[in-house]
This record gives sequence, structure tokens and C-alpha cells, in this order.
Amino acid sequence: MEFSELLTKFSQNSKKSICILRFDSPIGKIVAAGDDNFLYVVVFEDSKNFEKELRVIADNLSCSFVEKKSKILEQFECEIKDYFDGNLRKFTVPIKTFGTDFQKEVWKHLLELPYGSTQTYGSLAKNMGRAASHSRAIGAACGANAHLIIIPCHRLVASASNGGFSCGVNRKEWLIEHEKKFVKL
Repeated sequence: MEFSELLTKFSQNSKKSICILRFDSPIGKIVAAGDDNFLYVVVFEDSKNFEKELRVIADNLSCSFVEKKSKILEQFECEIKDYFDGNLRKFTVPIKTFGTDFQKEVWKHLLELPYGSTQTYGSLAKNMGRAASHSRAIGAACGANAHLIIIPCHRLVASASNGGFSCGVNRKEWLIEHEKKFVKL
């Protein structure tokens, strides 16, 4: 389905509009949506979660989607460019998340992971005061993360591999290596 058709499909009859745009990146087209207050989603256009994320925003905000810039999308555009140029380690664009209390707790802890580092799902569970057996639940929360790169779920790895990533393990590996390259500077 074409991008504009997706926006129409998930738009609701509403006066509230959410701006949505596509941005080029070294690892594919990124789609971001926001208004003048919050960024609601950052996802790769070919992500398996793309349509689900649009539905979540539309259901929670009763909104329509329009292809144009907002103040928040302008800020995101500058920050994502700086991130890929190696000049930004922590995003400041305000985000709004939709999820369970557990998912939001995981995302909060992910925001504390240092740039250029990795941590296992099990060690994050322990840092959250939970048993390492919560690793799968933490992985599921990462899979529900609507703010890829900003909430750095790519920094979580399995104990014997890099683990999964909702938009492809190759992208996860690229992001990890990209950050490690700039940590050394």
C-alpha cells in the first residue's frame, strides 16, 4: 500500500492533525509523526510494525495524518541528522509513548543506557529489580517500542547474539557499530 493510502486508511474524522514525514537515513527511510508538542513515532518505513504504530496513534489520539512538517518534526530532523553524523548521543525531542506500565518502565530504562554501549536483556531485567527470566518480556517491550533509535532498544542484546530487532538485525548491528565508532572519538 502506498504511503498516502496508509495515511488515509488510519486517519480518523477529526480536527486533530498529526504531521508525518519520511526522512532519508544511511539505513533506510525513517517515518516520524508528531504535532507541536510531541513526537509519537519513529519507525523505518519497511518495518513490520509501521501500520500497527499508525493505528495505535490514531486510536489513542483520534487524529488524522497530514504529510507536512511540525515544530517537533523539524527538531527531530535536525537531531536525527546529527545522530547519523556522530554529533548527537542523546535525543532531546519530547516524545509521547503508548504502552503498558511494564513497557513504559522498560523504555525508561533503555533511555538510561549509555550511547555506544550494549547490555543484555537479562541484565536489564536485573537492573529493573526483576529476575533474568523476564528477558523475553523485555524483548517484547522492545518490539513494541514506537521510537526506534530515540529509545535505544538496539543497545539491548542477547547473551549469545545481538538478539532481534523489529526492523531487522542488520540495522541493529549497524546502529551498534555506528555508535561504537563515535564513542572512540
